[in-house]
Amino acid sequence: MAGDRYNKTLGGNNMVTIKDVAREAGVAISTVSNVFNNADIVSEDTKQKVLEAVEKLHYIPNMNAKLLKSNRKNTIGLFVTSLQGDFYKVLTQAIHLQCKLNDYLLNIYVSNDNSPDEIYRMIIASGVAGAIIYHEDLTGDYVKRIATVNIPMVFIDRNCKGKNISGVFVDDKLGASMAVDHLIKLGHKRIGYMHGNESGDDEHRYAGYVEMMEKNNLPIDKELEVRGYYEESLAYSEMRSLLSKGIDIPDAMFCANDEMAWGVIQAFQDIGVRVPEDVSVIGYDDSTISPYYGVPLTTVHSPIAEMGSVSANELFRLLKSDDDKNGTVTKLSPKMVYRSSCGRAKER
Repeated sequence: MAGDRYNKTLGGNNMVTIKDVAREAGVAISTVSNVFNNADIVSEDTKQKVLEAVEKLHYIPNMNAKLLKSNRKNTIGLFVTSLQGDFYKVLTQAIHLQCKLNDYLLNIYVSNDNSPDEIYRMIIASGVAGAIIYHEDLTGDYVKRIATVNIPMVFIDRNCKGKNISGVFVDDKLGASMAVDHLIKLGHKRIGYMHGNESGDDEHRYAGYVEMMEKNNLPIDKELEVRGYYEESLAYSEMRSLLSKGIDIPDAMFCANDEMAWGVIQAFQDIGVRVPEDVSVIGYDDSTISPYYGVPLTTVHSPIAEMGSVSANELFRLLKSDDDKNGTVTKLSPKMVYRSSCGRAKER
C-alpha cells in the first residue's frame, strides 16, 4: 500500500499519502499498512493512533479516489453479518433490484465475527459511493468516522439519522404485541417465548410479548423461555430439551422468527403433541415458505423487501442530492398473517 494515494476530501484537490498518515500517527509506513491489512502484530494503542490519524486527515482508500477521479460513483456496498436464511435473501434481492433500476452496482460484504474496527476499515476501504449497513455493533465513533469522509450511509433496523446518515426499521415491538394479542384472543394464557440472538430485534420483540402479557394480567413463565438463536435446528433441540423435563405443555409458543417456529412445531410433533389442536405456534417475519410448511404458519409479516427497497432509495437520494444531505428515519409497520398453526384454546 506504500504507493497508494488518497483524496483528502470528497471534493477537494489536496492529496494525502500514506506517509502523511504515518507522520501524523508517529509510526512507520509499514505500521499503517499493517493496520489496514488487520495484521495481528500491531498493538491496540498503535492501531488507535493510526485510526485517529486517518480520521483527522480524512484518509480515503485508493479505490474511492479512483472512483471519484473517473466519476464512476455507481457502486454501493451492502454490509451485513450473514447471508444465511430467508431474511437476508429477501432483503438482498430487494436492494439489488433497486440498484438495477437506478443504474447502480451492488457489492456485498459479509463480516460475521469482525470487530467494529475491522468493519469500519472494511467500509472505508471498499471504495463504494454509499453504504447500506446492517451491523448493530457499528455505532458511535465509528459512524462519525465514516461520516467524516462523506460516505452516505443508511442503517437497516436502526432508528438514527444525521448528515448523510439515515435509518430504516420495522416496529418489531408492535408486531410482537399483535402476535401475542392474537393468541390471547384465542383463549391462550400460558404462552411461552422462543428468543433469537441477543440483539435489538429480539429485544424489541420480547418487549412486545411482555407488554401484552402484562396488559392482560397473564403470568410470564420463565420456564417457558428458551433461546433458539434464529435457527430451526437449535430451536428444535432447545424445545426438545425443555419438553424432556416433563413440563406441562404450554397453551402456545410465540417464536421470534419463522425458522424457530418450524423447529418448535417439529419438537412438539415428535412427542405426539399436535399443532394446532394441542398447542398453538406463531412465528415472525413471514418467510417465503411459511405458507407451505407442513402446518402453514401463522406469523407476523415483517416488510423485509420494503425495508430493502426503502433503504436503497434513501441512499440514492443522499447520493444524488446536491442540497439536502440531511438523513431521515423511516419506520415500517408489520401485519398479522393468519394461517393454520394457531387454534382456539382447549380446556386443560
